[in-house]
Amino acid sequence: MYKSNWGRALAAIATLATGLLSIGVQALAITQVSVDKQVFEPARGERARIRFVLDEPARIALALYDGRDRLVRVVEGGEVAAGVQQLSWDGLDLHGHPVPAEAYSYTLSATNNERSVTHDLTDLTGGARVEVADVRWDTDAGRIRYHLSQPARVSIRLGLKAGGPLLRTLLDWAPRPGGAQAESWDGWDESQVLKIDAHPRLNLAVTAYALPQNTLFVGERPQRVAFADLPAEKRREKNTTGPRTKRMYHHADQPLERRGDIATHLSLGIDAERDSEGRWRVSGTVPLRLHVAQKDRARLLAQRFEPVFYVDGIFAFENEVGFLPMTWQWDSRRVSAGEHFVTVNVRGYEGNFGTATLKLWVERPPAASEP
Repeated sequence: MYKSNWGRALAAIATLATGLLSIGVQALAITQVSVDKQVFEPARGERARIRFVLDEPARIALALYDGRDRLVRVVEGGEVAAGVQQLSWDGLDLHGHPVPAEAYSYTLSATNNERSVTHDLTDLTGGARVEVADVRWDTDAGRIRYHLSQPARVSIRLGLKAGGPLLRTLLDWAPRPGGAQAESWDGWDESQVLKIDAHPRLNLAVTAYALPQNTLFVGERPQRVAFADLPAEKRREKNTTGPRTKRMYHHADQPLERRGDIATHLSLGIDAERDSEGRWRVSGTVPLRLHVAQKDRARLLAQRFEPVFYVDGIFAFENEVGFLPMTWQWDSRRVSAGEHFVTVNVRGYEGNFGTATLKLWVERPPAASEP
């Protein structure tokens, strides 16, 4: 008798639940989200307007986050009715200051007395590698041209083919909207000592990964990541696929603070003079010192890295376990007298690079005279 009554009770509960579903009980929902202007310029009075459909009356808000997932601004919409709604952002931060030209993500939230919902595509879209098409060096215009199939963060590294060195990072994971792109380049290497735009082995390495679909671009062509100092409140991640797996050399997985290349410098460990062409005059064994900018030292030392040296674009020496400070003793007697270029590449284990080049003039000391 007891089991029979319990079974009938369960059946009644199931019937009631089915009945509630049949009369259209729904969760609060935000749908049909669209943006009128994904790229906007606040300095010209432009705004980004986000439109969406709300299925019930609720309190709404728009939140903006920078590339570190730190809260930049909240735009409150107050109590609104069901139907089409709109919230806009003027490009100002929590303190009323203009934000740096960069890419930002947005979320929409709606709350009523019974339910709340957040529209957030940040963890559900973006991060995949983007194929970059039609890469070419436009000599006449002084621009590197390429095409993106969708909005992405882009890296452009310039170097020499056939095992040669990296010589410049032109774009360091800067955000770009989809479509045709053109980046200005003066043709020089990172150290401004070697003109390589007409080099027969010039290599243009353009890579990109997708930005989330809820991205807004402030300013048209930001060159470097430079975010304002804001409170440390961060966006709540909505990763629905379980714990993230760390992927080597996958820059989308790196926190923005540790993403990007390493500021590197090369100097002589001896006193030397420069000639009228700016070349250091050296001979014999030449100590070459590798330096890394203070802002990058900690993140480089936290990972494995390899210093690799090249002479005139040809591999010369590699230290498989990097350390700082480091000095390479280069025997200049292995090359002919005259002008030479020595380049160092720092290869980080996470795919971060650094480069620096010195322009040298190798002299031969006069032979000792016989008695």
